[in-house]
Amino acid sequence: KNCGDFVVYNMNFNWWSDRWGLCVDMDVCRADVEELDQDHRLQNFWGEASGNTADNGLRRGWYRFTNGFEKMPERCPVAFSCGAQRPGYLSQPHPEIGEGIVERNVCFGDANSCCVTSREVLVKNCGTHFVYRLYPTAGNEKYCVEESNTNMCNANAYTELDDEWRGENQEYDNADRHDDNAMVTQGNWYRFMNYQGRMPVTSMTPQGSCGAYYPGYLNSEHPTRQEGIIRTTVCWSTSATNDGQACRWVRVRNCGSYYVYQLIKPASWQYGYCVAQDNCREARTLSDRWRLVVNPFVSGQSTAADQSTKKGWYQMTIGHGTMPLYEPDTNYGGQAYPSWMRGELPGVEDGEVPRIIQFAGTTRQMEIRVKNCGEHYVYWLSPTPSAQYVYSIDTDICLHAHHLAEEWRNMFYVEEIEDDLHSDTGKGKDWYRFTTGFQMMAESPPGPQYSCGTRHPAYLNQAHPDVEDGVVPREVCIKQDESENIYQACMDTENIRVKNCGDYYAYQLNPTVTDMAYCVYNRKTSCEPKVVHAKYGELAVVNCTLNSEKDFDSSEVEWTKLNDVTLPDDSLSNIEISDDSLLLNINNIADQNAGVYAMYIPSTSTSELVEVILYSAVEAEQKYYIVREGEDVTIGTTINVVPAPDPDSITWVKVPNRELSGDKYDLAEDKTSLTISGVTARETGTYRVSVQFEVDGRQYNKHTDVIVQLEEEEEEEAASI
Repeated sequence: KNCGDFVVYNMNFNWWSDRWGLCVDMDVCRADVEELDQDHRLQNFWGEASGNTADNGLRRGWYRFTNGFEKMPERCPVAFSCGAQRPGYLSQPHPEIGEGIVERNVCFGDANSCCVTSREVLVKNCGTHFVYRLYPTAGNEKYCVEESNTNMCNANAYTELDDEWRGENQEYDNADRHDDNAMVTQGNWYRFMNYQGRMPVTSMTPQGSCGAYYPGYLNSEHPTRQEGIIRTTVCWSTSATNDGQACRWVRVRNCGSYYVYQLIKPASWQYGYCVAQDNCREARTLSDRWRLVVNPFVSGQSTAADQSTKKGWYQMTIGHGTMPLYEPDTNYGGQAYPSWMRGELPGVEDGEVPRIIQFAGTTRQMEIRVKNCGEHYVYWLSPTPSAQYVYSIDTDICLHAHHLAEEWRNMFYVEEIEDDLHSDTGKGKDWYRFTTGFQMMAESPPGPQYSCGTRHPAYLNQAHPDVEDGVVPREVCIKQDESENIYQACMDTENIRVKNCGDYYAYQLNPTVTDMAYCVYNRKTSCEPKVVHAKYGELAVVNCTLNSEKDFDSSEVEWTKLNDVTLPDDSLSNIEISDDSLLLNINNIADQNAGVYAMYIPSTSTSELVEVILYSAVEAEQKYYIVREGEDVTIGTTINVVPAPDPDSITWVKVPNRELSGDKYDLAEDKTSLTISGVTARETGTYRVSVQFEVDGRQYNKHTDVIVQLEEEEEEEAASI
């Protein structure tokens, strides 16, 4: 009976066994429950604790946790947390005060699942703490205790490691071995205090890196601040081609400005933990001349090979200092299959980024890493599959193109004697430039049979690229040998590559059609000037005369801008044609006016071509300045814009985008010249001067690049040759 403050029971004990007892309920929050305070229960304790610490021997009863946050976690712990293969957590929220004793589910998870097994427990919120009625578990399961994820970032929670030999570029010395098997305690947290303060994320050369026989690296990226702690693996490079093998689980915590690592004891003294170094300053160098993509490979005459290249970071110190971003030709760059990189070069802010490289003429690919160091790039490379696969270096093909200077290439030249026809067949695949006429391949089909002095004239079937386009693919059309129907479609085509070198073009050609030759634009003499050179914003005048005994009507004169823009045209509204149609006035000349103009008079079968060439808006006095170390150099430029732009619209930077500051640099008052004092290797490189201006209401931004090199580089090249 409930008597208000107490309850009375009518009991009959006569039939009870002497092993039976009558229990009295009480408030478990006030009871003297058993306390659990083992450190191996903490959520950040990782790896199996020594001895059997699973809860399969735990007696059923009420318990209170007295370490950590004094309660079970409510989120799935990482596998092997709490010193157990299957750490246990509460899969439902803890009860609120006043809810009394409630049932809750405890899940035990592993690396594959957060809840492999589960069981019901009882929980009560006592206000200042929780109490749990727990039951024995399976042999590999344990009840966990929640704790802060930042505990391991406290200075007293980790051990500092500052051994110099751990640097990833340090050589292994068999006479001075180091033993992480003895130094590292299983499950403890460690912080690297020297070099970059973090482990490298790329494999290394065994017995040649990090002062360890088998150097260890992190087999993933480090966690972000948001990720906090991650479970990942450390792998050890046990052979030159071993990546992602010989790995063991570890944990890594991002502590904001540094990382801490919960490491395992390595298998033996041979396995060491490595630390990343500053690869921008300490990278190895690649300076072999044969690596340049313009250098042909001659079997039996080259020692080029990268199959023994040590894993590590490299800086390319010749050419452009970068791997080509386009596919080179096979048998160039020092070997049969030179490399090229897919994707763009990273920015400084991107840090180390993964990239895929491929080898020309093959489908073979490799993963590398690239870092932008501001003034140069570094690449993480590893041995190539064989000697035929090499790491190539991009360079300025404009400096290496072979000259084609024959006057018969003129697209208006017609050979009258068939036996005197010319051919480019057999020249071999290489880079070439034209040094006659307009120094560019014709972009329209030549007319009569045997034009360009050949049986099969070849011309560019697409427009030439701009300077900023770099190396681009283009198609060459090869004409049939016909005396009639001379404007027929292409008999054959050739895929080439073209680069705009500023004052001329470079072409990668491979003439294979018998009796073919390449045509160039050239001038005729009935218009003055034959070639119009003008600055942006100037007035350009083309004055033509007709040397013919026949009269003609000026209305029949047809002017076109190649290709297929008939004048007058709204897109070229700044062009005025005189009443007799023989005078062109181009007002406020700009980009849209550059090109070739054709005048055609049907009655006299007369056609004339005039080329209008714009001076570069920014023109350097020299493209290359080669100076002795310690000497001063002055880079002079001309701004070909009318009227002259304000000096504030002219800017100078060092490529890729470094502003010029300090006593080394002195800009002229009008900003058209730059003096560099006491040139050292640090000041060498590419300088870019840009100008912003307006012509006829349209804004333009133009630039030119100038390269400064030390004279010693040429001497080294000569010595190498």
